[in-house]
Amino acid sequence: SPEDLLNLSRTSAGLREILMSKSSKRVWEAARMVQGTIPACPSDLSEPQYADLLFGKGCSVSERSRLQLDIS
Repeated sequence: SPEDLLNLSRTSAGLREILMSKSSKRVWEAARMVQGTIPACPSDLSEPQYADLLFGKGCSVSERSRLQLDIS
């Protein structure tokens, strides 16, 4: 599953380098499709970013986004 790939990418620098590379896109897509219940990845996110959004335990808001939120 994408969640498993995300967790695996966090186990070592080597696996992170492999799984976060652009060449692993098809692996992430296949994991998402096999899961069967996850909608397509939005065009403004990579597959790993999408998996982190869905299954990650934290919140990642950039400083720029934070500043825009404070202004609004």
